[in-house]
Amino acid sequence: MGRVKGGRGYLYIDNRPSGGQLLEFNTLTCAHCNTVVVLNPERKRRREWCHKCNAYICDSVGCNAECNPIQQGVELALKYPELGQPFLPRGKNGEVLFDTQLRDKEKPWALGGLNNG
Repeated sequence: MGRVKGGRGYLYIDNRPSGGQLLEFNTLTCAHCNTVVVLNPERKRRREWCHKCNAYICDSVGCNAECNPIQQGVELALKYPELGQPFLPRGKNGEVLFDTQLRDKEKPWALGGLNNG
């Protein structure tokens, strides 16, 4: 089997030394929670896509509820370290566990990132 084409990444598992087989799978990373998803080639349902941030999102409820890109949380944490505000916490279903008022005020996705001035 050759290298897997397409996708944003791949998972390579070589079990041949123990008598198994070589396995390769396409992977995608969720833009909202940063979870790496191993793609099932036999999946019939469509993959979720966030049209607001124009990126792949996983099947978790929180990631599908609203647009909360993980990169945006990183940018906010870097811009406002004095607040001690944890911008990255997510619940088990991908829901945001931080105060979104600052995020909503900044609207970094409309600017392609936060301004530093």
